[in-house]
Amino acid sequence: MIRRFWTGVGLAVALVASGAQAAPDVAKMTSGELTAFSRAMPKGGELHNHLSGAIFAETLLAWAVEDGLCINVKTLSVTPPCQPGEDLKPASAIRTDEVLYAAMIDSFSVRHAGFRDRSGHDQFFGAFGRFGAAGARREGDMLANVVDNLARQNTFYLEAMVTPQGVASRVKGAQVGWKGGDLAAQKAANTAVGLEALVAVAMAETDVMEARARSLMRCGAPDAMPGCQVTVRYLVQTSRAAPPEQTFAQLQLGVALIAADKRWVGLQMVAPEDHPLSITHYSLHMRMVDFLTDHGRTTKAALHAGELSMAYATPEELRYHIAEAVRVAGARRIGHGVDLPLETDAEGLAAEMAAKGILVEVNLSSNDAILGVSGQAHPYAWLRRRGVPVSLSTDDAGILRIDLSHEYARAADEGATYADLRTSARNAIAFSFLTGEGLWADPGAYRHPAKACARQIGKAEPKPGGCADLIAASDKAREQWRHERLLATFEAAAR
Repeated sequence: MIRRFWTGVGLAVALVASGAQAAPDVAKMTSGELTAFSRAMPKGGELHNHLSGAIFAETLLAWAVEDGLCINVKTLSVTPPCQPGEDLKPASAIRTDEVLYAAMIDSFSVRHAGFRDRSGHDQFFGAFGRFGAAGARREGDMLANVVDNLARQNTFYLEAMVTPQGVASRVKGAQVGWKGGDLAAQKAANTAVGLEALVAVAMAETDVMEARARSLMRCGAPDAMPGCQVTVRYLVQTSRAAPPEQTFAQLQLGVALIAADKRWVGLQMVAPEDHPLSITHYSLHMRMVDFLTDHGRTTKAALHAGELSMAYATPEELRYHIAEAVRVAGARRIGHGVDLPLETDAEGLAAEMAAKGILVEVNLSSNDAILGVSGQAHPYAWLRRRGVPVSLSTDDAGILRIDLSHEYARAADEGATYADLRTSARNAIAFSFLTGEGLWADPGAYRHPAKACARQIGKAEPKPGGCADLIAASDKAREQWRHERLLATFEAAAR
């Protein structure tokens, strides 16, 4: 066995005596080597990213100061501009009050275990309400922050979860009221009160958000930030912790928006899966998605399902959530999927997901912080062994104080090989909701390139003809071509 170093990254790579190049042995890397390795590795994309939860507390607090907001020192939350009083201080107070500043960072994150005697679950989900005012009207700033951080980690595709016209759509749903489960009547009533008129408003807001992000990153200028190179698509967040008529209205608006604007590519349902309304209406929600998307044939869905453990749900609830997301709602991807081994006929469900190519978005740090599920207790390795496609993602990087590279390093530290990490990166594009055919005939395995691009993947440019035509016509193939070129360059550094 010969030892060489990963040129430019300083990471050891094992080579067999015959001279054939072997995969880097991430299991033998030190913590520092693994950190550097994971940051340099092209990671394809990020499929499970809540934009509002992706921003670090320090950035949110800086925005609160800039916007003249206030801090409630009792609840450690940001409020709109206020008249300072006993419990209210201007946000600018954090500039001189180090104790308050540290407490606010603790309030907005899970860095302090047991903060204010809260569980990780309660601290995590409660943080959104405490920092929400700091991110209001800062969507473009958030987008710029997230994509630039991804680009600096050699990752150039993002599907961001955003809630378009969330309040307005819920108001429409409340106005209509619940029609007793007649979903066709519910849809018609929403249309009658002008729900679809919100599509144009949502598209205009998307324009504003992206223009702000491009401006902040100086896109098109000689000193443009790396984030300008990231391709972004959006998933419509809808709240499962709401009365059913409001959830349905959000979903219906999402379907209409996705049909009208190619930047919006899929549906999501968010909020704690163990919330009383989420539990009560779970099966109804799956039927809503099935009805509005024609079982995923007209609109794709990537649904949070199985973000549960026995600490937060009964055995009865752990038996069916993922199965219904797959079999009733027609979900193309599952977010979290932590309780899959506890579902009825878990092995059969995993085999079905493997056969259908239904990917699980794996969020290791999130599942540890919220559910206390980590290491051997996490199903990540179990899913891989059963051929279920998986891809690592962050969930809410700011609250968790991580980044995508951290999740790759953590996966390696918990037993994933370099081949597993590379497959995760490829899966993040192959199982994305980008339009068009892909570069691979066997997504998830990556042994057989599309016929048009055989023996060309990883090259600087495709040859004129079929492969070039495929890339020109397909958003997915174009992103895969870029990623494969980055990956080839990264791996060639070992030679």
